[in-house]
Amino acid sequence: MLNILLRVIGFNAVNTMVVWCDRTREAVIFDAPGDGEEILREIETLDLKPLYLVNTHGHMDHIEANGTIKTRLGIPLLIHDADRPMLTDPAKNLSLYIGKPVISPDADGALAEGDSLRVGNDSLKILHVPGHSPGSLVFHYEGFVIAGDTLFAGGIGRTDFPGGSEQVLLQNIRSKILSLPPETVVYPGHGPTTTVGEERRTNPFLRE
Repeated sequence: MLNILLRVIGFNAVNTMVVWCDRTREAVIFDAPGDGEEILREIETLDLKPLYLVNTHGHMDHIEANGTIKTRLGIPLLIHDADRPMLTDPAKNLSLYIGKPVISPDADGALAEGDSLRVGNDSLKILHVPGHSPGSLVFHYEGFVIAGDTLFAGGIGRTDFPGGSEQVLLQNIRSKILSLPPETVVYPGHGPTTTVGEERRTNPFLRE
């Protein structure tokens, strides 16, 4: 059985998640906003054994504490190959344009559609859902998805950044997220949680 902890962190109010196996205490951290200290404290308080730091995508607000977390915990950093160049390039991760360049360590490995991310005795299925960014990833476990900035409560991810496409994003949300059971909880990259069923019924961007 996997557990999930959500914390809202940083100036951009990013939802960072920690997912762990209740038997082995092995854990994965999803996204790294702020300075990383709050998540590091949570890991210590819960007595978890982190295996990986995973970026759902490569925009600045989700990667700014990669270096701190990766160094302090000694764990690999994983991202989709299409967003990997954003990690070390402030122009590509958009931080250059706000005057606070973010430079993350390079990734140690890549995740792709159809892969599984093992966490203790369980695993999360990896879905590639481009449109907000070329390498946006979604992680599915029975009962919930970690959606990054693809799908929000009542909204979708921005598509006006380089590499974005509203058509591509909507197509992928419909085929890969809305096809899940309606009771599936959606943990987005920002804002409140929702469910697949709620977004099918009420999300104005997803009405046919």
